[in-house]
Amino acid sequence: MSALPLLALALLQSCAFAAPVAQLDPLEVRFRGFDLDTDGIVEIRRVWSLGLDRDPAIASGGTVLIIVSPALLASPGPGEADGPLEQALATHADDLAAEGRRVRVVAMDVYDGPAHQDGRTLLAMRRYVLAVSKACPDLAGVTLIGSFPEAMLVRQYNWRQRQKTTLHAGEPGEQNFGDREVCRLRSRAELVAGRSDLPLADLDGNWEALYRKEPQELPWVLAVYPELEPPAGVEVEGDWPIGGPTAHYETGTDRFEDFFFIQDGQYDLDRPGEGLVDLTLAADVRDGECAEADLMLPNPLARPDISVSRIDTTHVALRPRRATVGRQGEGLLDESGLPREVVFASAEVTPRGTDVWEPDPELAVRLLCEYLDRVHRYRRGDFDRHLRPASAAFELDSLMPELRQAKGAWADTDATEDDLQGETATLDQVVRWLQRPAVLRALAAHSDPWGANFAKAESSVLAEACGGRAWSWTREDHRLVPTLGSTGKLDYPVLRTLWQNAALPDTGSFYLHSGCESMMPAGCPTKPYNDPAYAHWQGAESLLFYGKGLALVGRSKVFYDFPREFAAKLGEGSSFGEAWCHYYEVEAAATDVAEVGGGIGRKRAYFWGVIGDWTLTLRGV
Repeated sequence: MSALPLLALALLQSCAFAAPVAQLDPLEVRFRGFDLDTDGIVEIRRVWSLGLDRDPAIASGGTVLIIVSPALLASPGPGEADGPLEQALATHADDLAAEGRRVRVVAMDVYDGPAHQDGRTLLAMRRYVLAVSKACPDLAGVTLIGSFPEAMLVRQYNWRQRQKTTLHAGEPGEQNFGDREVCRLRSRAELVAGRSDLPLADLDGNWEALYRKEPQELPWVLAVYPELEPPAGVEVEGDWPIGGPTAHYETGTDRFEDFFFIQDGQYDLDRPGEGLVDLTLAADVRDGECAEADLMLPNPLARPDISVSRIDTTHVALRPRRATVGRQGEGLLDESGLPREVVFASAEVTPRGTDVWEPDPELAVRLLCEYLDRVHRYRRGDFDRHLRPASAAFELDSLMPELRQAKGAWADTDATEDDLQGETATLDQVVRWLQRPAVLRALAAHSDPWGANFAKAESSVLAEACGGRAWSWTREDHRLVPTLGSTGKLDYPVLRTLWQNAALPDTGSFYLHSGCESMMPAGCPTKPYNDPAYAHWQGAESLLFYGKGLALVGRSKVFYDFPREFAAKLGEGSSFGEAWCHYYEVEAAATDVAEVGGGIGRKRAYFWGVIGDWTLTLRGV
């Protein structure tokens, strides 16, 4: 989508705000004190307009609903929108209107108490979004700004496999089948997305029926059939018979709470005799989240009806803990506000470096304002000189071929310097890679909820690349020493150091992150969204806000896929959110289970999500 000429943009802005968006005032009354399940716990305390609605004279891009956490606002309730974030949101709304989008901006005060019920609160928010979609049939998507509950998806699947197996490993009665690959069936619930916006984006799915608030022990079975061989020419995950009685099995339970349960692996287990189980699969019981239209697809799966993304600095807007003082009463920062070494009375009372950070509400707002300004400047064309791709890969294949699909002119670009790859790609090289401006970046590296792993860099070399002064502390006996250490992880300490030292160029980048669990909030299986330890040092958010990001797509599970046709859709002018939605359509059209990674990967689109402004498109295409 090409940028509007500045004159045309100015004309649109000058006539954009004569009429309000469809009146949603009745919804503010309807959702005041909204208790979804009438259990006495109010999920939505209040919703109110921030007075930033826009209705352009030329409206072709649908309605964008922006929901803001009141904790970020200058006024905690309805009133004048005059704080720094409100002003940044006003500019953001103007930009969206100039692109032909209607804009509705509300604050929403939701449950943040001790009960672990994030999914239920999210379902209440979904009810509100459904109501908005009825009032605004052209609703294109939702942007959540600030801290809000997230959905956790758990899926069970009857997985036919043939592989080396040991049952009851390390226990009495251990059964080891040696080097031989044996046929087996594994049916076990697993966390497939610690952060999923699909239940909010899929407006006609059956998500309320799938929600489980209370802790549940979900049974699992691993049954081995050592004499069975699949029919010739049939894939191991194909439709070949498995089940019946066996003496080779293991069972147990896994505990989950506050989750959406996608039951694609129901089974019956009888015990016909001592030491035997008889396993029967209920293959026709699955896809309970899907709407009727989804069930008619070649590969049935729930699909988003609107785009949804989050812009949340809460988990990475941190300050050195003020209560951390050493033996001489010195804090972590000196009189100039810079990190210093702190000596404690003993090693036993010396905290770990990860424990010296606490939430910083002022920084949360500052990072949001910086982000929205970066998005505004990107839309204005300030970074057009940086319209090129860059890929960094370690122990995985480069994603540069994927990036080249986003723009025809990139097909013949010699991007050797920007295509960092190989088993020797050190973290300091990745930092230098970040310091070379590029608009579309891909990361392909083994990851976890805190960051992406590359080859280790020496502490002094890494510090120099990051601008000299480390904004991180390492425990050394009874001291906390400001240092990044010798590390290979691109994580919060490294990215925070780059930001503090202003060591990145003045630009903005889209990130395509293929690392496992890059979007996973640490602690999500056991902690509610408002717990300080929830998503602490979250890796993708650190990259977005400290790494000059515009938007990021990533996976919330250990897997091996990448959203097919994502970069190509960006090249067609689709927004980041629309490209995310398209991945579901591509997967749903598959007629062969092998095309989507087998039955275990049949719903792999559920693993992916977007953070940042989903409405952004790739300029110059």
